[in-house]
Amino acid sequence: MCGISVVFSARGHAGDRVGGMNSLQRHRGPDASATWVSPDGRIGLGHRRLSILDLSPDANQPMTGPAGTVIVFNGEIYNFRALRTELEAAGRRFATQSDTEVILAAYAEWGEGCVTRFNGMWAFALYDPARRRLFFSRDRMGMKPLYLATTPDGLLAASEVKGILAAGHRAAVDCDGLNEYFTFQNVISHRTLFAGVTMLPPGTNLFVDTETGRQRRETFWQLRFAPVVADEEELAREFLAVFRRAMTRHLVSDVEVGATLSGGMDSSAIVALATEQIRGMHTFTGFFNTTGVDAGDRCVSEQGDARLIATRFGTTHHEREIAPQDVIDTLPAIVWHLEDPKVGMCYTFHTISQLVSSWVTVNLSGTGGDELFAGYPWRYALIDGLTDPGRFDDVYYGWWSRLIKDADKSRFFTERVRRETSVVHPRSAYDAIMAGAGGAEPLNRALYFDTMTFLHGFLLVEDKLGMAFGIETRFPFLDAELVEFGSRIPTASKMRNGVAKHLVKRAFGPLLPEETIHKRKQGFTPPDKTWFRRDLADYISRLLLSRRSCLGEFIEPQAIRDVLARHQQGADERLTIWSLMFFEGWCRVFLQGETMPAPRAF
Repeated sequence: MCGISVVFSARGHAGDRVGGMNSLQRHRGPDASATWVSPDGRIGLGHRRLSILDLSPDANQPMTGPAGTVIVFNGEIYNFRALRTELEAAGRRFATQSDTEVILAAYAEWGEGCVTRFNGMWAFALYDPARRRLFFSRDRMGMKPLYLATTPDGLLAASEVKGILAAGHRAAVDCDGLNEYFTFQNVISHRTLFAGVTMLPPGTNLFVDTETGRQRRETFWQLRFAPVVADEEELAREFLAVFRRAMTRHLVSDVEVGATLSGGMDSSAIVALATEQIRGMHTFTGFFNTTGVDAGDRCVSEQGDARLIATRFGTTHHEREIAPQDVIDTLPAIVWHLEDPKVGMCYTFHTISQLVSSWVTVNLSGTGGDELFAGYPWRYALIDGLTDPGRFDDVYYGWWSRLIKDADKSRFFTERVRRETSVVHPRSAYDAIMAGAGGAEPLNRALYFDTMTFLHGFLLVEDKLGMAFGIETRFPFLDAELVEFGSRIPTASKMRNGVAKHLVKRAFGPLLPEETIHKRKQGFTPPDKTWFRRDLADYISRLLLSRRSCLGEFIEPQAIRDVLARHQQGADERLTIWSLMFFEGWCRVFLQGETMPAPRAF
């Protein structure tokens, strides 16, 4: 819900920039727009509103609270009603029914420690004139983005990088970020592909002294595994009870709520419980025509599995075929909205988001269930028995180096990139993340890395490509209570005898059909191995190898030709090909300033 913009400038004139930042994020908030500038002109706050709770203008932002505090907030606080009751008992009074006002009151009552009481997704900036500081915060899991850029006289912050660019920050490539991306198909650190632009890490507060400009960060939450010894039947019952409470919180909305439905266990469980409260709920499925595709691409369409669940629970079901032409038509818009390249073939999410936007404003997603509860058995087979952390990290780093291996980078990157980054940088980024896993068991070490990196990338994809169409995406599996419960589940109950999500399957047994519980795990993956070899081969060659291509400054042209040739000869290079396509589009849009969005513009 919404987009925020912040300017802190010691020289004043913040109002000259915050309006443009706000305007360029209009897609994040079509319902209202406003800015606030401090009397001395040094602080500017902007907000675009997508109305979800308390649809009245009284709930618009920037919103002023006790002692002159002012906030711009993107997200939802799911336990805001319980917090409001507690704050009212403490003497606080409210003028709206919004969760934004609850944040302001909670800060007034409990200070920055208020965020530890929030169950939700958020990125906010709160100006406290009495303490002469800006207080930024981002939710535990990083469901809502917050980008930062330090300037000579202060700081810029926004929900999307384009907001920071609108304030005058010049787009340039961060070669360390580029190195990470072409290693993991994800920038796993808190860098971005934009030089000088970083993300506030999940579970982190940032304080900026508006007198001195000094910045201070503090981590208020970090994923920690603390398995308990417990009866498994009791654990399964408790899991289902916690999940029911999470679902109740995630259904609070003053606009219509729907759900994407893959036919897998997680999205099906969401639909099963949501339809207990929403009759005829809208559900949405993307599918692929797999006729004639190569053998490795045949088992990719889950249309029938989704229909089974839609029929079982009486949803109003909508389907959209995703075809090769969608790759061409959506790439320019994906580049513009996603900005910072992340995991996967994002055109699937873009296409489904467009479908969702025709029917609902809030969409429930099953993202998070696999990363927290062990849903990828093929990964865990690699590290089974690797109790030595060093050996584990060597193996897992090697597996997650999905695109270009370190040994091949001297032939892949141009001299310019090799000069500005180090071949060992991605491993250093990996090690920095894994330091937070402590002495966790091998399975939990894998889940920790997946949650901190792969999941974080998915959340940004779903946020941005949903917000491109004015949709708020919610993630019930990332409810704070459920995440804490999951951290206490013994590894033997997560993965047993090669069966992933053992406890979750036991918990959802009473809810779902047997075939759904035991359905073979697969991702929402199109048959693009075939598409890139046949339907889209000419388009890809023109995009990456034409005279207009921008890649030659960063990627060796012969390396690109080699990737395409290997794919044509039978190798699976689709991840690398998509990443090259995205980066080419990124260079044209953000470095060369091509107009966006425009289907077929490339």
